[in-house]
Amino acid sequence: MEEIRIECPKIFDYEQCLAYFKRDENEVLFEVVDQKIYRAVKIEDIKLLLCISYDRNYLIVEILNGISVTPEKVERLVAFIEEWFDFSADLSSFYQYGRKNEILRPLINELYGLRLIRIPDFFEAISWGIIGQQINLTFAYQLKKRLVEHFGDKITFENKDYYIHPTVDVISKVSVKELMDLQFSRRKAEYLIDIAKRMHSKMLSKEMLLKMKDEKEVEKALVNIRGIGPWTAHYVMMRSLGIKNAFPIGDVGLQNALKNILNLEQKPTKEQMVKLNEEWELWSSYATFYIWRAPHIKK
Repeated sequence: MEEIRIECPKIFDYEQCLAYFKRDENEVLFEVVDQKIYRAVKIEDIKLLLCISYDRNYLIVEILNGISVTPEKVERLVAFIEEWFDFSADLSSFYQYGRKNEILRPLINELYGLRLIRIPDFFEAISWGIIGQQINLTFAYQLKKRLVEHFGDKITFENKDYYIHPTVDVISKVSVKELMDLQFSRRKAEYLIDIAKRMHSKMLSKEMLLKMKDEKEVEKALVNIRGIGPWTAHYVMMRSLGIKNAFPIGDVGLQNALKNILNLEQKPTKEQMVKLNEEWELWSSYATFYIWRAPHIKK
């Protein structure tokens, strides 16, 4: 069994990240058992089943399905995991900045070491953003599970299936009816397939967006795509592209969390959200992620 050790940043709390991973039992792409994260991934053409644990400032990555990987693929795998945990972010800078804010200060104290858990697979991030539009989270997870189990790849290990998110190659060839049979709305099915086709034909890619000069240009490029509005654009910018000042202003979970934190009678208005964001806009993505976690902090 191959084992890889990845050194963690100085500011990192594995338990805080685990708490996030365990937030919904309906998640289909990974699971947490006995403080270990199990996930199937595909590195180029090789499927790997990972078991990730933590020991004295190192992530310990075991490859369970007996696949031997080349040094080049190990490098790719390490890069994937470091992006997943957002190891490149300088949390000391966020904390120094955020502690000046009355909303973020207590959250930083409670969630110290929590990294913004990313979605390195760009198509997975867009798919989840589209699936989650205008429906409750429970149904969104059900749709995601159906999509992944019907069209994704999998590894079977010790009589258990571990799924990998479907690729653009697969979804670009799926029919609208096939997705509607899984209870996708016609529009969402069309959006997903159209974006898969766009990515398959190299008209859209993560690399293309990362080369753009600033977040405004990235947002404009995304919202010009059918099915992607400002909320989905900022969600993808935050979770997949690693843009630090993305702010999904229309996010209901964010609005409800702020309503409770600020003891408001109603959810904050768009104008209030814009005003609040001015106080942390250099780190809006991390501010959003920490505010999302606020309702889950044990009192």
